[in-house]
Amino acid sequence: MNTQALLDSLDLVAEHSEDPTPQVYERLFARYPETEALFMGDTRGAARGQMLRQAIETLLDYLGPNAFAANFLRAELHNHSDIGVPTEIFPRFYQAMAEAFADILGGAWTADMQRAWDDLTAKVEQIVRGQPQTI
Repeated sequence: MNTQALLDSLDLVAEHSEDPTPQVYERLFARYPETEALFMGDTRGAARGQMLRQAIETLLDYLGPNAFAANFLRAELHNHSDIGVPTEIFPRFYQAMAEAFADILGGAWTADMQRAWDDLTAKVEQIVRGQPQTI
């Protein structure tokens, strides 16, 4: 996985967007309409913003010391299953992040970034399926 490409993409998104949360969830809801009902009570978007922040923090940990990322994802699988969120949503969320970030960056989005996000999504898929994974 190209860690630098992931980090570069996050840096560029931070430069180009004050808050990418609306774009990420717009992409998620467009691809997976069933997920929108899970956020009916989040009228101000606070929960969505918090979840995106946690997803990015988890990504940064995974790319660095990996002190909590895999365990955090597994714990969140359990927490979210209690409210009816299917396991496959977790890698799909990272996919929606990548697609939204690509839209935000336009021509600044590179093939290396796309491959890195595809690799990351595959790693998240492995984690949520309980498969052994390496960085």
